[in-house]
Amino acid sequence: MAAEPVELRLVENETLTTAELSTAQAVLLRERYGDAVTVRPGWEPGVFDLTAGRSVGVIALDGLRLRLAPKVPLTNLFHMLTYAYDLPPFRDEAAPLAVGDDLFEFLVETFVSQVDALARQGIHRGYVDSEENAPYLRGRLRLDEHLRRNAIQPARFAQQTNDFTADRLENRILKAALWQLKGAVYRHPDLRRRVRRALSAFSEVSLVAIRPETCEQVVYNRLNARYRTPIHLAQLFLRYLSLEGHAGSTPSMTYLLPMAEVFERFVARYLAQHFAAHPRLSVRAQESIWLDEALRERGRLDILLRWAGRPVLIVDTKYKMFDGAPSEADRNQMFMYCHALGVARAVLVYADDGEVTYEAKFPGMSLSARSLALNGALADFRQRCRAFALALAGGVGEAA
Repeated sequence: MAAEPVELRLVENETLTTAELSTAQAVLLRERYGDAVTVRPGWEPGVFDLTAGRSVGVIALDGLRLRLAPKVPLTNLFHMLTYAYDLPPFRDEAAPLAVGDDLFEFLVETFVSQVDALARQGIHRGYVDSEENAPYLRGRLRLDEHLRRNAIQPARFAQQTNDFTADRLENRILKAALWQLKGAVYRHPDLRRRVRRALSAFSEVSLVAIRPETCEQVVYNRLNARYRTPIHLAQLFLRYLSLEGHAGSTPSMTYLLPMAEVFERFVARYLAQHFAAHPRLSVRAQESIWLDEALRERGRLDILLRWAGRPVLIVDTKYKMFDGAPSEADRNQMFMYCHALGVARAVLVYADDGEVTYEAKFPGMSLSARSLALNGALADFRQRCRAFALALAGGVGEAA
């Protein structure tokens, strides 16, 4: 019977000194996952200092399970994910309160429950057009293609078929995600069994490689609307779950959420949904702009607020503590963006638990910094988000 893996827990941005890490594991962490955790030899032989970066999740190696925990309360982080990755069914329910100390397994549990619900209702089927060159005719003959391809093999027919099938993009996405999750490492063995059972509902569906961006190609209608949330959860796994084989008895596995990206997506989508019904204010995320007159250099804005269609405020998120003043690089980036768009105001938003007060005026523009604290109880966090959005909108209205 294999020995239980060593479990280490490391909080985001903190350092853990441990003697429970083998040299081989330390080398593997350094080589493969250096962006998520820094590994340095300690002062004593066989001791290592592990410092977490700004990603949260789990790294599982042969004999080791390293959990990178967020400094943000998990209930608040899950609430952020409901906006960042469009999971509205969980936004106002008590589900976030059930988050344990393992975000990855909670997300898998949530996803499998969603897929089970789909399977009980019956997975979606529909008509799918395809082209084939088959030895028998069962669809519409494509005469030109048939003559081109089958002049010397008349026993085949180039044709277009229209089949009623479950082998559709929606189901292929869910099957691909479940297939990856089948090979993941879990603390609770029952979860692997549930993943395998959910996967069995897609036996009619082709197993194909799915890129995370492919999830955005699904067109929803009244027949497949129930797939929207499971597919968004599947995209989370397809984007951030990585499985690799190596010399050990188990594969290495990572599921790491980059918190800077989560924070940026959360702020952008929270503002967009908060002001969706506003008659004049609109919010755009990841808008691409030209920075030079020759149209050779591009920039990408975190968030742009428009008033009656006119750009009035640039918002840039910073997943870090505020250090008295914005860095020179952050200031210069805002100067460049404001100049390119002809916008007079920019705001830097820091994930800082303390109050941030910074206002500076420069020729042709003003730059301010604000904080959006992610700590505390979920109810307090929601209230802070609403107050933050209203304060931002008030400033936009004044500027317009």
